[in-house]
Amino acid sequence: MKKYIIKNSRIWTADEKHPWADCIAIKDKRIEYVGAYEDLNADEDFAEVDAQGKMMIPAFLDSHTHVAATAKTLWCLLLEKKEYGSIDAVMEVVKEYALEHPKEEAPYIYAYSCPTYLMDVSYADRYFMDQYISDRPVLLCDMNFHRCLVNSKMLELMEVDETVEYDPSTSCNYERFEGNIPNGIIQERAFEFRHDIEKMFEKLNWYPPSESDPEILSRVFEKMTDYGICGLHDGFSDSEDVFAGVKALENQGRLNHYYHTMPLMASFSDLEETIKTAKEWAAKYNDDLIRVDSIKYFLDGTNELGTGAVLEPFVNDPNNFGKINMSEEELTQVFERLNQESLSIQIHLVGDRSFRTALNAVERAQEQERKKGRDFTIRVTLLHCELIHPDDRKRAAKLGVYINFTPIWAGGAFGDGAKKYLGGRRYNSMYSFNEVIKSGATVNFSADVVDEESLPEAEPLVGIQVGHTRKEVGPESPVREPADECLSLEDLLKGYTINNAKGMGIADKTGSLEMGKMANLCILSGNLFETPAEDIHNIKAEVVIFEGNVVRGEL
Repeated sequence: MKKYIIKNSRIWTADEKHPWADCIAIKDKRIEYVGAYEDLNADEDFAEVDAQGKMMIPAFLDSHTHVAATAKTLWCLLLEKKEYGSIDAVMEVVKEYALEHPKEEAPYIYAYSCPTYLMDVSYADRYFMDQYISDRPVLLCDMNFHRCLVNSKMLELMEVDETVEYDPSTSCNYERFEGNIPNGIIQERAFEFRHDIEKMFEKLNWYPPSESDPEILSRVFEKMTDYGICGLHDGFSDSEDVFAGVKALENQGRLNHYYHTMPLMASFSDLEETIKTAKEWAAKYNDDLIRVDSIKYFLDGTNELGTGAVLEPFVNDPNNFGKINMSEEELTQVFERLNQESLSIQIHLVGDRSFRTALNAVERAQEQERKKGRDFTIRVTLLHCELIHPDDRKRAAKLGVYINFTPIWAGGAFGDGAKKYLGGRRYNSMYSFNEVIKSGATVNFSADVVDEESLPEAEPLVGIQVGHTRKEVGPESPVREPADECLSLEDLLKGYTINNAKGMGIADKTGSLEMGKMANLCILSGNLFETPAEDIHNIKAEVVIFEGNVVRGEL
């Protein structure tokens, strides 16, 4: 249908001036009208559809999730979810897989997701890995995708040895034995950020299935459509490969999403090269659906591994304040240069010291740019923000900084390993955003999925339930402290719709149901505001419309 009306719906619009309606009129790709049916004056050639009282909302957006990375895990060895007892038991499973798949068939084994705590034993190193498999490269990744164990063969093929520089102050590293010899523990996927794995693939004369394959990517995009998502900002792209796959889907009429991505800046010294890459990608690929207008940076590590940057030392090491990968002065320069180039930035950070450092740098950069006669117009998005000092919770609003968080983590599904570093007091203050929201900051929500196993967590309605209850989905789940940090349904809906659109720079065309915007919407199987909180995850996006076309379900 090119022109149609959906009436008798309970429409939450995300438009603060007109938050509710019962009718929407769509012509081609855009919204012609939203409001009361009795006030509609439409042409007779508009078809009418009765929504039978069902709830309608703007289609969801996800401003930080890993589309390409998820697609690339579809060929990997996904470990069964069960109690393994030890890392030895995990590696027995990987060894069995190697015996069933000789190296001629599987020249590289990538196994995930190993419970992170099993990797904490002192003997888990390259030589431990060699005992199980030594005839080909093997990587064992933890469940959070921030720590890996590799065998000696993989280090050899990547040319990572004692001559490779090691900076213990940063969170992204190959850990070492004495004598600077790599021990097989890799933090923050250094093998990808430094492109060492490309040397291995070249030597093997073998490459895994790529995100350049539209059929691999389509499996991820189709699942996102099922969840009612119409736009995605990829966590980062480490090469141009993803564009071939996305462009192919677009040309085939199968890309029912706005797809944004960005290059990764590995360090301060890479700033100019990263700017150049972002500009080149934008010039080659930007169109109505695909956009590159930002870069990504990791300011610290993870609280679960003790590499988040904190203001107070860790409880298990009074001299350890975590790791921060860039100084405030350097970060200020980054913001200034990006503003001059009209490039936005998303920054991974989890600790309260890195959060404060980022805000201080934004404040300084804004002042410096004003002195030079330039407005500060770029979007600075701070990702995760798991631990925020109370003194800093109102600062993001004043500085116009976007805050992005993954609500499903607030239910206890993620982050337990941080307790041994942060202690009970700080641990029980994690994931606190109500004061940030009340201060006026734009807080948006995402799934941050990185693999096929976690794809079900990308469903916004699951995130909304967990963010609203601070409990995992399931019977008798405890409330995660602080209990008074449960988020309201309206704040969660805004975070998954209009606030994500603002964070992605596309609020002019989507994120709310307003006249003139693109017709991107979901008709739900239940009313969020009338469903018991513990049952919200059972609500589904029955009908999904993208730019006027029904891409899931039927009217």
